[in-house]
Amino acid sequence: MKKILSVAIALGFAQQFAFADEPVAQGVKSTVQIKANTQQVWDAVHHERSVDPDLSYSKVIEQKGSRILLEQKFNSIPVVGDATCLLVQEETLLKRIDYKMVKSDKFKEMFGSWTLEEKPGGITALSLHSVLDTGLPFSQGMVNTTLKGKIDKRLERVKVAAEAVALKSQKP
Repeated sequence: MKKILSVAIALGFAQQFAFADEPVAQGVKSTVQIKANTQQVWDAVHHERSVDPDLSYSKVIEQKGSRILLEQKFNSIPVVGDATCLLVQEETLLKRIDYKMVKSDKFKEMFGSWTLEEKPGGITALSLHSVLDTGLPFSQGMVNTTLKGKIDKRLERVKVAAEAVALKSQKP
């Protein structure tokens, strides 16, 4: 039995290294065009963390200027389950939000950024780039596929919220 377990573990690690051409550092990125100004999109991004269905909670632990210490609990992550993370977030007003995991009960590494770019015609391009290393011995491609789906849904929720505010502000 020990021998079978050892072989299974070794194969798991071999599988992890077999996917070395899938660098964790690349992560995933999506962009959405939003019919709203950067302030409306910025506000929607900040509101999103309080209504994100993938989060049990998100709370600010400490804030010093543009630097925020944030605790978030992610729920129902495939294979992992729930995961609590302490993140440092650095904001450049109306331009970008960079985040990096300081500590987690499940993840090995997580970091990324939200970027906002004002476009002609009252459009804001919003991008979300995220890198997640679960530390588990399976394909990073599988992690990135799940992460991509979650990012796309999150961007869509921000788009709907920001465009609703923009539409309300246009009415007399």
